[in-house]
Amino acid sequence: MTGAGDQGGGKPARKRAAKRDLLFAEAAREINAMGAGGIVINDVAERVGLSRNALYYYVADRADLVFGAYQRACEANADDLAAAAEASEDPRERLRALVETQLAYERPPQAVLSDVDFLPDAQRRVIRELQARNAARLCGWLEDGAAAGILRPCNSEIAAQALIGMISWGRLSAGWLGYRDGRAARRRIAGAIVELMLHGFAAGPRETPLCALDIEALTARSFNAFDRQQTNEIKIAQLIAAASRLFNQRGIDGASLDDIGAEVGATKGAVYHYFDDKADLVTRCYRRAFELYDLIMDTAVEQGRDGFDKALIALHLNVQAQAGPASPLMLQPGRLALAESDRAAFERASQRLRMTSNRSLRQGIADGSVRPCDSVFVGEVSAGIFLWLPKWLPANYPLSPRQIADEVCDVIAYGLAKG
Repeated sequence: MTGAGDQGGGKPARKRAAKRDLLFAEAAREINAMGAGGIVINDVAERVGLSRNALYYYVADRADLVFGAYQRACEANADDLAAAAEASEDPRERLRALVETQLAYERPPQAVLSDVDFLPDAQRRVIRELQARNAARLCGWLEDGAAAGILRPCNSEIAAQALIGMISWGRLSAGWLGYRDGRAARRRIAGAIVELMLHGFAAGPRETPLCALDIEALTARSFNAFDRQQTNEIKIAQLIAAASRLFNQRGIDGASLDDIGAEVGATKGAVYHYFDDKADLVTRCYRRAFELYDLIMDTAVEQGRDGFDKALIALHLNVQAQAGPASPLMLQPGRLALAESDRAAFERASQRLRMTSNRSLRQGIADGSVRPCDSVFVGEVSAGIFLWLPKWLPANYPLSPRQIADEVCDVIAYGLAKG
């Protein structure tokens, strides 16, 4: 980042530092709404009262602005981790303090680190290192808590990333789900995350397996190689699936059409044969995603014996999907970059899924299988776990998608707090 001349004391330096903070806060707001590649740097500057010439005192270009917003987010996360650790030695209280601070309504906007691959290599490495350092510290809390007998033993990496995912989704969900991102909503989101991480949603232990269903069997399709129309449909489906995986891993602005074509051995020209442009491809990825999300939710409702089963099956299948080849496009920054009609349709679909999840949890509370909880926001925040999964899960991970789903569901169903 530029702006080295701001070093030193005095009122002018403090004013410049305050203006830089405003610039990166507005950039964070815009990144979360439009995606890193969708922000217009001069518009961001104008909203904080900077002229075009003055803007370049603070940042060199759009990538530098995104880098600054991401760096501020990582630094804020590190500060919050340090403050929570200093406030208590009890990992349960540390976790509570971290979540409440991260999602405090009064805080400046914080960029969700979804489009890190949009950055040039050097800046990307800096952000990845800061992310890894913060996640490792969180893992340490969970491992120390288990060693002290305060928390249940768990796969600390999966549990820590589940928490990070729920916090990240807490910053984005209001737009997708159509509720007001106000003080009361933020409190309920934070409370739901803490409750899930510490106590889970199960009313008591279950002897049956967490989930016997397999997402690949659920989504398998027959194929006739001699049917030309079906062959074309398969090619389109392969491109959409490949694009969804790359968009999930790298962010929509971090994956090019060349990258997507290379995933299935196709040229950019072949991609344009099936799609008008990248925006068309993104839209069709979202359509496929909501078809898969609806299939998963419908299956959970049909197969679940009680409210707990329905909620758990939905979570398990969604984790399997994101950890495996299905990888439906995650709901992520860039919602406002979609065409208005498509955005409205996807927001309605998101709200429908939210209501179905809420019904399953309310049924579970009524039938005694789910702990009394804020069913609206418990159902909502749990989506952040699988939506975030492609952002951290490395290639060749030692656990299978089903095993990852088992680990996630064990944490979220029963919580980490002992007793």
